[in-house]
Amino acid sequence: MSSFFENLGRKLGRSAVPTYRKAKWVWDGLTGTEEEALQAEKEMGSNMAAELRLAMDMVDEPELLAWIRRIARRLQNATGQEGRAYHCELMRSEHPSVIALPGGYLFLSRSMIDFCHGKTDEIAFVMAHEMAHVARRHTWDRMVQQSALKAASFATMRAGFLAGWLRQQGLPMLRSAHSKTFEFEADGDALELMRKAEFDPEGAFSFLKRIDTLDGDPEEVGEYFASHPPSQERIQVLKG
Repeated sequence: MSSFFENLGRKLGRSAVPTYRKAKWVWDGLTGTEEEALQAEKEMGSNMAAELRLAMDMVDEPELLAWIRRIARRLQNATGQEGRAYHCELMRSEHPSVIALPGGYLFLSRSMIDFCHGKTDEIAFVMAHEMAHVARRHTWDRMVQQSALKAASFATMRAGFLAGWLRQQGLPMLRSAHSKTFEFEADGDALELMRKAEFDPEGAFSFLKRIDTLDGDPEEVGEYFASHPPSQERIQVLKG
């Protein structure tokens, strides 16, 4: 199948290189070895992250960025996953939110840090939750399914499709929740990861309780909170 994509790239010419690469990423991610799948995620995530930096207002606060990256590194070291790294960046957003991309690119909003009052353990839970989505490939699978990124369809896609998809469909999808089952899985994994990384698990519960203080109107709380399961239900599931 690799030769198919190589021939397609040669046939369509230089302008089709982004399309060819994207097709190969998805094909490897769906059908390749574990190593090839991980590399496909990294390459797709890296390109999506580049597009996202252009689409979002990025925050330039070196000390704050270094702080969240230390939290991420501590969590990453506790995962025991070789070959998977997480890259954290800060963006500006009216409402608290996190965008997790395949390959481990995490974009945390400055407003999320404010919402958590800068509490390390609460931020650790938020980041661990998104890391769990990445590790379980929830984000990758959803992106493939919802945006119809099927290998057979790439021959007709324009170069630059990725940027257009991200602007028109990708951002709303990436800001919204996964299925309830996936959200509960990510919560459970996050709590376990917090324990392994020696963060206080109570940070997870204080974060979820904090959400209850917000008005439930999506216009007020933003898409990230409004689309997730009710916080009391998440707490109940976590406590078993």
